[in-house]
Amino acid sequence: MSLSCTGAPRHDGSCLVPIIIGVDHEGERVNAVAMGTVTFADIQSHLLAESHFGGLAFKELVDGRAASFVWTPEEVLEVVEIVRNLSLKTKFGPTAVLVSSDASFGMILMLELALEGIAEVRPFRSEQEARSWLAERLPFD
Repeated sequence: MSLSCTGAPRHDGSCLVPIIIGVDHEGERVNAVAMGTVTFADIQSHLLAESHFGGLAFKELVDGRAASFVWTPEEVLEVVEIVRNLSLKTKFGPTAVLVSSDASFGMILMLELALEGIAEVRPFRSEQEARSWLAERLPFD
């Protein structure tokens, strides 16, 4: 399978593929799809867009099965700081992230541990398990 860039390529030659989000205000849910290599800049843009569209407090399902999450430990700490700052304005709803590789599972797990007490993020391999986990959560567990 090959992907072609629809926008400008990144400095490393990979394609700039956005994390596409849909915010359902009536259902109080966010659905997102991530594809390709997801960098710190992509996560930062995603969080700011979700904040702009008023979705941070909602339950979120991120389908990242076609993505690889590549961050340094320092970038994970930067994500934590962004989330901490945004959480001063609104509480975060729980986020389930679907992944398809051990590496991506490990990255999201590292983020889950770093965000403990600030926001609830958890990796899943099964969509059914992710949806069940979200259904069990109150928005501000």
